[in-house]
Amino acid sequence: MESSNVLISEQLALTKYCFDKLLIAIINTFKKKHQIEIIKDSQLFGFGNYDMTKPNLKSEFESITKNYINGKYLYNKNRELKQGGPLIKINREYKYAFFNYLGYNSIEAFLENEVLDEMELEKQLCLIQTVHTNEEYYYCAYYFGEDQKMTKGKLIIYNNWSNIELRFVYFDEKDVKSEHIFYGVIKMSEDFMFIHTKYIVNNTKREGASFIFFTGKSTPSERNYLIGTYSGFDKYNRAIAGKMILKKFEDKKAMESEFATRQVNSLFTQELRRERIIVESYVPNTSAKISNKSPYASLFSNLSGNYLFTFYSNKDELYLLELSIDSHNYNILSNDPNLIIENDIVKLINRGQNVYLDF
Repeated sequence: MESSNVLISEQLALTKYCFDKLLIAIINTFKKKHQIEIIKDSQLFGFGNYDMTKPNLKSEFESITKNYINGKYLYNKNRELKQGGPLIKINREYKYAFFNYLGYNSIEAFLENEVLDEMELEKQLCLIQTVHTNEEYYYCAYYFGEDQKMTKGKLIIYNNWSNIELRFVYFDEKDVKSEHIFYGVIKMSEDFMFIHTKYIVNNTKREGASFIFFTGKSTPSERNYLIGTYSGFDKYNRAIAGKMILKKFEDKKAMESEFATRQVNSLFTQELRRERIIVESYVPNTSAKISNKSPYASLFSNLSGNYLFTFYSNKDELYLLELSIDSHNYNILSNDPNLIIENDIVKLINRGQNVYLDF
């Protein structure tokens, strides 16, 4: 059992005895550090009308995680303890803060130093072993992102395919890296996996992106690749949607190795390039101002009808092609049953001066 798994992986379940030892150790460390004997619970844990300029555990934990911490989380867990709950479960983002605050890089190190009762120690170790039978799954996510660049994310699925942690890295024009973290829940329905995420900014949880992946009839963990869609918003505050590919890795180390490089498999790039919808953050007053194409709608409506294309070579007629554009969906249709039209595009370009047909 690796120490890194204990601190960053799934939810941690503690016996009442061990959680009480953890809580006492945290409070004693805090009081010793700041030389405080008596302090209100709200100020100690950091919730309600506490003074943010004075010492509190919320601020101490946030300095470790570099992310938002709910000051009432540990306080509520203490209430669970007092109410006699058989187990106290700590979420992944909080257990990292709690153990690191005490200077421990693994739960084993904490147990070795803080839990001296052999029976209680054995109970906790058995509980950890049971929890670790819930395997984690590691993926890299690929999509065509901001600034028309291929983007990678790393996705960890845990807690029996109930929760995910997703991280994306972006680089600005000066090649400075920034990381964005999303936490989400998974719902399985029919042949699809639905993921809904949230992210934290200014100490507040906000709605994140949503994802849908086709999994088929087998369990998702059997699939080395999953293909689906994402929808959300980009760094320019625009609504976006597109295609995404997930690639499964054997372990966390292999996933991290792939995530560390900016290179993307050309096969993924071929599949995903331009597979992106961008909706500008703009609210039009009239339908004529929906986009810069709106003024040419009357011209576009005249494109439907029948067309005869004649192909020549050195003034000699080679081939006649009869096509039509239907008046409802503006699809290009063939009048020849032996000719199949696929991936057709009909649009106006150069401010409505030219018609662009592609098929």
